[in-house]
Amino acid sequence: MNEPTDQLRYTDESYQSVAAFCREAQTIDDIAAHLGVEKTPELVDWLESLAHAGKLQRLKGKKYQTVSIRAAVGMYRRTRGYGKRGGIVAPRDSSIGVIEIPTGLEEGAQDGDLVLASYKESRGNGLAGRVLSIIDSRPTEGVGVLEYSHSGRARVRLEGYNLPRYAYIQPHEIHHTKPGTVVRVKLHRKPDEQGRTRGELLGSIGSIDNPQHDLDNLVAMFGFPGDFDPDALREAEAFPAHPDPVEFEGRVDLRSLPVITIDPKDAEDHDDAISIEHLDGGLTRLGVHIADVSHYISPGSALDEDARFRATSVYLPGRLIPMLPKQLSAGLCSLHDSVDRLALSCFMVFDADGEIVRREIVKSVVRVRRFLTYEEVLPVLEGTGGTSDEVIDKLLLDGRKLADILLKRRLERGALMLDIPRPHVIVNEAGLAVSVEPESHDIAHNLIEEFMLICNEAVARFLLERGLPYIGRVHPPPDEDAMEEFEEFCDELKVKAPEWDKPGGVQKFLDSVKGRAGYEAIHYALLRSMSRAIYHAGPELHYALANDKYVHFTSPIRRYPDTLTHQVLTEYLGVGGELRWESATSDIAWANGTTGRAPKAARDGKRIPDFSRWEFALPHVASHCTERSIRADKGELAADQIKVLRLMLPRVGEVRSGTVISIGGKSVIVRLDEYMAEGYVEFSELSESWVEAHKFWVTYETGAGTRKVMMGDRMEVEISGIDLGSRSMRLTPVGSHALRREWSGSKNRGERRERNERRKRKGGRRRKR
Repeated sequence: MNEPTDQLRYTDESYQSVAAFCREAQTIDDIAAHLGVEKTPELVDWLESLAHAGKLQRLKGKKYQTVSIRAAVGMYRRTRGYGKRGGIVAPRDSSIGVIEIPTGLEEGAQDGDLVLASYKESRGNGLAGRVLSIIDSRPTEGVGVLEYSHSGRARVRLEGYNLPRYAYIQPHEIHHTKPGTVVRVKLHRKPDEQGRTRGELLGSIGSIDNPQHDLDNLVAMFGFPGDFDPDALREAEAFPAHPDPVEFEGRVDLRSLPVITIDPKDAEDHDDAISIEHLDGGLTRLGVHIADVSHYISPGSALDEDARFRATSVYLPGRLIPMLPKQLSAGLCSLHDSVDRLALSCFMVFDADGEIVRREIVKSVVRVRRFLTYEEVLPVLEGTGGTSDEVIDKLLLDGRKLADILLKRRLERGALMLDIPRPHVIVNEAGLAVSVEPESHDIAHNLIEEFMLICNEAVARFLLERGLPYIGRVHPPPDEDAMEEFEEFCDELKVKAPEWDKPGGVQKFLDSVKGRAGYEAIHYALLRSMSRAIYHAGPELHYALANDKYVHFTSPIRRYPDTLTHQVLTEYLGVGGELRWESATSDIAWANGTTGRAPKAARDGKRIPDFSRWEFALPHVASHCTERSIRADKGELAADQIKVLRLMLPRVGEVRSGTVISIGGKSVIVRLDEYMAEGYVEFSELSESWVEAHKFWVTYETGAGTRKVMMGDRMEVEISGIDLGSRSMRLTPVGSHALRREWSGSKNRGERRERNERRKRKGGRRRKR
C-alpha cells in the first residue's frame, strides 16, 4: 500500500496504480487505502469519471474493476431492426463505429441509458457486442408532446439526449388530454409487450398551439433549471450592490485606464471589457478584463454548487435563464459603465508581428468608460462614423489593426472560419416573433472574438506552465471516414479536396470555393464532417482553432468552466503567484514563462490549498459541463425553430425557394430564403422507385431517368404543412424536382450496397421503398 499523502494528483500514474489494483473488484474503501488518501466525495467523483470514461467498470456492491477488454461508453438505443429488445450503442468516441447489441445481450439496458459495452468485429464489417454495465440510467421522468402514431397508439414525443424518442401511453390514461398538449410523463423501466418504453401521464404543462406557452414548454422539455437554490439566493442577496473600497486592497487600480465593453444591444450581462495601449519599441498592450466572479463565488459555496449544476446560461428568444442569480450576473459582477467593478485582467504585450512577448494576469479594479453595441462600433471600424469620444475611437481603430494581425496568424496556423449563418429571432414584448435576422459576423464581432480567443490561449499557457488544474476546451479532428466522405462530395462538385494534414489546408480550400454556387452548403457539409467540441480535464487539440492549449476564461458569468478557471487562478494568486505589477516593457524574457522573477515555489500549482480536490473533480465537471452545454445548444435551436415556424404558418400552401443544406435518413433538408426556415422533403416525394442516399447527396429514379440532388442545390418547394409538436415543416418539390407520379417503373430496384462497395463506387446507402 502507498504511504499516506496529503494530496494525490489526477495523473496517469495514479490511474495506472488504481488500474493494476482493480484487476480484481475493489470497494471504494479499498481503493482509498491503496492510494493512501481519505474516502472523500472528490475521490468518488474521480472513480466515477473513470467509469464514465470506460476505464473502470462499476459493479454491484459499489465495487470497481479495471476494464480489460475492448469496450466503449455510449448511449444505448433500442432499434426494431435488431430484434424486439435488441439495439445499438453509439460510442462517445467517434472513432469507434456503432455497436450492434443483439437481443438478450442488453443486460437490462433501456433506451437512453449510458452504458459500457464490449465490442468486436462482426460479419458485414460492423461491430457487435454486449452491454457490460449501466453507467447512468435514463431519467425516470420526461416532458414532451402528446400525439398519436400512424397505428393510432397514444404516445409522448420526448425531448432530451438521454431519453427515448417516444413513451407509449395506455388509452385509459388519456382522459381529456388533447393531442398537442405538452405533458409530463413517468417512464417505466420495464418495456411494454412490444419492447417500447411505457409512460404514465403525470400532468399537463401547456398547449403547443399557444405561442405564449412556447418557452415554458421548452424549458420543461429540455429540463432547464428554474428557481435558484434558496441558499444560493441568500448568499447572492447578502452582497452589496457595489464593491466595498476595502476590497480594492491588493488589486491593481485600473480605473484611469480607458476600458470599454462591446456587446449586443439587448445583453443583460457584461463579463468582458478591453483596453489597448501603445508602448515604446513598437509594442502594443492588449488588456482583457473579465468580471471577477471568483471573488464572490468561492469553491464549495451554495452559489458555486448551484452554478456547477446549471453549468451554463441559456439564451432563448426574449428570455434568459442565467447561470448566476441576477444580483450577480446583471448587477455586482456585470461590467457596467461608470461604476467600479472587480476584475481579473489578462495583459498581453505584442510585437509588430502579433507575437506575444509578455503576458500577465492580475487581480484588478476597473471602471468601464463606455458600453458600446456592435452597431455603434461597426461605423468606427469601417471609417464611416465615430462615437463622439476620440479616445474610444482611437482605441477601436488600434484594436482593429491588432485583431487583423491576430486573425491572419491564426489562419496561417491552420484555424478554420466556417460561415454558418444562424437565425436571430426578434420578438416583441409579448414574446411573439416579429422578424428573423441572420446573426452578424462583421468586423466588430471579429474584433472581440479575436481578443477573447488570444486571451483564452494565454490563460491556458499560464495554467499549464505552473502545473495548475485545467479544464480544456477541445475539438477532435474529423475521423478518416468523415474525411473520405467529404472528399467524395468534393469529387461530385469537381473541386479539389482539402489538404487535411497541411496547416491552413482546410481554410485554403474554403477560400478557394468562396463565391461559387452552393458555397454555404459546402460549409454545412464540412461542419457535418467535424466532431463536437467538448470540455476535457487537461490539454488536447482544438482542431478548429489549430491549438492544443485552450481554456474558457472570458465568460465566467455564463459558463461554469470559466468560473472554475477563475477560482483556480484566484487561489493561485492568493498563495504568492505573480502579484507584482511592473512596467510593461521590463523583463521581456519573462513574457512566455521562459524565466521568472517570482519565487520558484510560487510558480508551482501544487501550492494551492485545494489542488487535490480540483484534480479529482475536473473529469466529472468537464463531462457534466459538456452535457449541459449540448443541452443548451439544442434548446436554443428548438426555441428558434418554433418561433420561425409560427411566422411560416400563414405561408402553408405557398411556393418558396430554398437551398438543400443536409441529407437526412429519410428526407432532404431545405433552408428557405424566407426567415431562414428549414423544412424537409421526404424521399417518397422524389421517387416512387428507389432512392440512394449519401451523406451529402441523394440519387433517385424518375420516369425521365436517374437524377441527383446535392447539398447546395436550389429547389422550389411548396409548404405542405407545419407540425409545431415536432417543430417540422413538410415540403413538396415543384418544378423540375416534382415527382412524376404517372410513371410506373419497377419497384425496389437493386439491393442496399454495403459500406465498402459504396466507397468503391462513390455512392451512398440505398433505401428501398
